[in-house]
Amino acid sequence: MQWGNLSEVAEGDLIKGLQNGEVLYFEKIYAKYSSRLYTSAYNILRNKQVCEDIVQELFIELWVKREKLQIQNLKSYLYTAVRNKVLMTIRSGKVVLDLEVVEMLVSEYDADNGVLQKELQENLEKGISELPEKCREVFVLSRKQQLSHKEIANLLNISVKTVENHLTIALRRLRASMADFLLLVISMLPLFL
Repeated sequence: MQWGNLSEVAEGDLIKGLQNGEVLYFEKIYAKYSSRLYTSAYNILRNKQVCEDIVQELFIELWVKREKLQIQNLKSYLYTAVRNKVLMTIRSGKVVLDLEVVEMLVSEYDADNGVLQKELQENLEKGISELPEKCREVFVLSRKQQLSHKEIANLLNISVKTVENHLTIALRRLRASMADFLLLVISMLPLFL
């Protein structure tokens, strides 16, 4: 088939061409969506290699399963597939989420009513309150009062290495305690549309 303007190919034609095993249609779908899907995954995971792998796996599966797929809306199908792969990657523990990135994404999405932001903050505060006393104190000084490791060490009369150890423990526990909530929040974000 000869292509005119590739961007003018109807989505229904792309789906039909894909299902018929026409490589040019698959390549068009890849060209049109791969970088957008990568960006959507990267907005959450912040890991270049993992995001590239997710997009590659998605397109391999799309080609392999093309005849069996019942796709009504190609864009929605692809973004839902990449969201599911991102969530599976998070759940598997292959990537550790940065709490600050999730907080930023939630605040961007939820700027109008603040419901998700409030729930995220409440869950974070609950997790912080459950930390061992010294970990909690170091975490609060570091993240909320923005003190450096050296300033915290001087204030608490402990070594900088001890401060770093407390922060490592605090972040590990917070990620674990908030994992399911974060997955739910991420699954609700409209970053994939």
